[in-house]
Amino acid sequence: MHERTWHLLKASDKEVYGPIDLETMRGWAADAKISPLDKISSDNRMSWQRAPMIPDLQMDLLVQMPDNYLYGPTNVATIQEFLATGEIDENVTIINCLDNTEARLSELGWFKASPHHVRSAATTLLGTGRTDEKSGAGDVMQQSRITTLEKQVMELQRVVDEWQQAYSSLRQQFVEATGREPM
Repeated sequence: MHERTWHLLKASDKEVYGPIDLETMRGWAADAKISPLDKISSDNRMSWQRAPMIPDLQMDLLVQMPDNYLYGPTNVATIQEFLATGEIDENVTIINCLDNTEARLSELGWFKASPHHVRSAATTLLGTGRTDEKSGAGDVMQQSRITTLEKQVMELQRVVDEWQQAYSSLRQQFVEATGREPM
């Protein structure tokens, strides 16, 4: 049986990495080397999906930053990296896209079970409750669709925020240049 190969397209510099196997891809995700904006291909670069859409990468978590900006979806390893670098602390809110729960990071089982300064594939899944057992096909498909929609909403929210900031800036420049409100 031919094992599927994968490619990673980094959003930051448009560099493509691969072909690689799924275990390597999982390792990169566990080492926080894959961002929510990166894209993945499993069909020899014919089509691409955002990394959070690949269930094997377990990018199911949103981090609500202190300024209420939502980062993600991402995984445990990236959250641990943010902790280690001081970008967040244990008081941030984590939203689980799979079950739509919210909790302070310090209250989560995997945070308590794994030292937050240690990031590796071996410790990333510790205490997450993730298993390889499959539930009913209908449940899985429905949950997958919900997760997909939630992720699309989050991405569109980020884009809307960027456009609103750009509009405000341009409007202010217009008023300063002309002394009047735009039509």
